Amino acid sequence: MPVKIGTSLVVSSGNSCGKSGRVLVLGLGNVLLKDEGVGVHVAGQLQKQVLPCNVEVVDGGTAGLDVLLSRQGLDKLVVIDAMRAGKKPGTIYKTRLKAGEEDRLTQIFSEAEQPKISLHQVGLLDALSVAEKMNHAPEEIVIIGVEPKEMDCGLELTEPVKQRLAEIVNMVLEEIKDAVHGR
Repeated sequence: MPVKIGTSLVVSSGNSCGKSGRVLVLGLGNVLLKDEGVGVHVAGQLQKQVLPCNVEVVDGGTAGLDVLLSRQGLDKLVVIDAMRAGKKPGTIYKTRLKAGEEDRLTQIFSEAEQPKISLHQVGLLDALSVAEKMNHAPEEIVIIGVEPKEMDCGLELTEPVKQRLAEIVNMVLEEIKDAVHGR
């Protein structure tokens, strides 16, 4: 039966929803600190969607990386978080890694003139390292970072980040569609 996702059509028939083809979408952040909560806001939007049964969307909050370690047999992990790299607020960063490339994360996070900094960066690196050592690392990891404008007390996203929310959700939906269709 076809399932409508955003503006795309994903066919979910024939999917056993067993251990293969599993996708975890992990939204990280603290919604009490404005743009720091962007990952959680994206997860909230995705949880309102009808998604294939092999896709799990988790509001990871500030301790969400423990979720990664509790999941085994993931084919794809999509992480959404605020990420400072010195660009214009609302800028979207996207990094894709395959199994065994987890060490590249350290390089990616330190490459720019001003290193990319996610408040959850160290936890992510540690969780992926442990998952790899336990042979539980996902086959593919996609990290979507969003340049925050403000990370002060407040429940609302700032306008530059809020304006990009739909685009970020659609990026994640495309990642899900690619995983479901085996691309």
